[in-house]
Amino acid sequence: MSYYAHLDSTLRLESTNLQLYSLKKAACEWNELIDLIMYYGIGHVDHLKERLVFILSCLGLSLSQLLGQNCPSPEKEKMDNPGVLLGKILKDDIVDRTKRRRLNNTFNDFLFYYDTVRHFGENKNQQNYRTIDQLTLKRLNRFVHMTVEIWDIIIGMYRKNPKNDIDDFNSISDDAIPFKDLPEGI
Repeated sequence: MSYYAHLDSTLRLESTNLQLYSLKKAACEWNELIDLIMYYGIGHVDHLKERLVFILSCLGLSLSQLLGQNCPSPEKEKMDNPGVLLGKILKDDIVDRTKRRRLNNTFNDFLFYYDTVRHFGENKNQQNYRTIDQLTLKRLNRFVHMTVEIWDIIIGMYRKNPKNDIDDFNSISDDAIPFKDLPEGI
């Protein structure tokens, strides 16, 4: 059986990395949004909420695929949820307690929004809509930084094994997929 991540959508044997593709889409949309904000100002960006939700969705897709691939459950009928998978990875990796707690708390906050987006629609008391109304650029910026940090931790795990051929870089954001910084004062 071949791994899905090694096949592209035309089923040719080419290198495809779905979680990295999702991260690249998030970075592309984030960087475009930052450029628009710098040029027009945040109050004049069309479809701001939709852009925030799309970026959040791409981050969530990337992270859930990344965590699922790196913490598989072959003995289980169903994959653990992303929060449980992250907890396992952070326990196995050498991450100090403070950083682990911060990442788990941020990830749980992230999942609150991501799960709302995945199950979006009218519900009792309009809670899903009110949750999305609370998604802000600043909050999304926090999720972008968390996503990059999780990616770097997982890449660092693979870098420890000399059999893995991973380019030497400091952060996926710095070298592979750059995310622009949110301008101060926004």
